[in-house]
Amino acid sequence: MRRHTKPGGGLSCLLTVLVGVLLTGCANRGANPQTNDVLFFVPGVAGDGGGYDGLIRGLRKGGVSAHIEVVGWGAPGPLFVMNFQDEGIHRGAEEKLAKLMTDWRAAHPGGRIDVIAHSAGCGVTLGALRRAGTPAARTVVLLNPSVSPGYPIGEAAANVTGVMHVFHSDRDTFFLAWRTSTFGTYDNVKTKAAGNVGFEVAESLKGKVVQHAREESWAEEGNDGSHFGTLAEEFAEQTIAPVLQAGSNE
Repeated sequence: MRRHTKPGGGLSCLLTVLVGVLLTGCANRGANPQTNDVLFFVPGVAGDGGGYDGLIRGLRKGGVSAHIEVVGWGAPGPLFVMNFQDEGIHRGAEEKLAKLMTDWRAAHPGGRIDVIAHSAGCGVTLGALRRAGTPAARTVVLLNPSVSPGYPIGEAAANVTGVMHVFHSDRDTFFLAWRTSTFGTYDNVKTKAAGNVGFEVAESLKGKVVQHAREESWAEEGNDGSHFGTLAEEFAEQTIAPVLQAGSNE
């Protein structure tokens, strides 16, 4: 059940500035091929920006050849703080992603649909997959989901034909422990987020939802376990891309 909260206060303002500084900037990613296969990328509350360049470049280096379609959502610019928990914004974003997936399937009936999302973008992805009529995705990758551990992930996983991979870290404390416990997760529950502790997954879903808790070896690939660690280029190349590539071969 959703619990309504209001982000606010000085610390919330500091958080807004921090996210904006980390993720804005000019994109530097190289060519984006036009193929029948698509990888929808759903960024966090601040939207797309230079902070995601390493992730995209790493996926390309790791062999991901699908067209990458960035899904812009929510309030733009300095108003993006509204995107943390505004239910109207969330529903609109979920509807948008569902429509993009539907349109892609209609235009590319033989193509493959994958989704990768970060932070609150994971909530958008899960909500879209739960919507009636949304085409199935093959592989879904959730990075540091800012969603409560008790979110009904099984409803979204039912619309994934392959595997849903969840990357979470106990070191993601500022954004997904303190912030979400203080102001609430994407689904407005005051708790540590799934991106910090993982989702509560039924035993029957263990093969469908595969959770990747932080490993010490991630640091060798540039992932320090923080909220933005999974965006490191080498981590994307060495750890995330193989997950998507394995799904391509299933």
